[in-house]
Amino acid sequence: MRKKRVFEEGAVYHVTSRTNNKRLLFGDRLGKKIMLLTLRNAKERYGFGLFNFCIMPNHVHLLIRPGDGDLSRIMQWIKTGSAKWYNHIRGTSNHVWGERFFARAVRSPEDYITVMGYIDRNPVKAGLAPAVGDWQESGAYHIQRRLTGLVDYDEFTEQLYTPQRLLLGER
Repeated sequence: MRKKRVFEEGAVYHVTSRTNNKRLLFGDRLGKKIMLLTLRNAKERYGFGLFNFCIMPNHVHLLIRPGDGDLSRIMQWIKTGSAKWYNHIRGTSNHVWGERFFARAVRSPEDYITVMGYIDRNPVKAGLAPAVGDWQESGAYHIQRRLTGLVDYDEFTEQLYTPQRLLLGER
């Protein structure tokens, strides 16, 4: 039996979870839509803060504050829900997700900025988008366009995405 992980209440976490055998399950339009809708539903259900995210073809990044919710329970719901939905729509019965999710507490404003940048640059580094904010399944895309409902952002977050910083390659 696995040891239960303990997470700090009120902390912000960088969470990463990979697909089973690193399969490219969320690379097409339908796969991405499944993950986006699952994240929206999980946010409505658990009321967590989501400050950044990126849905990649074989993994997902979240910058999340569970609030009153238990991070393990939230991730279980996201992974189980997306797997059921994925298998139902695709007519399969495969394992969608791999091992346990990875979670690391973000400890300082500098660490927060570093993690935001890491998540933002993931699709660019993978050659999936020409620039930060061009990948529709990312927090950067939502923040730059002021889309509501999924990413929680404040003045500090908006300052990270100013046009000057983007042009200088700081994000």
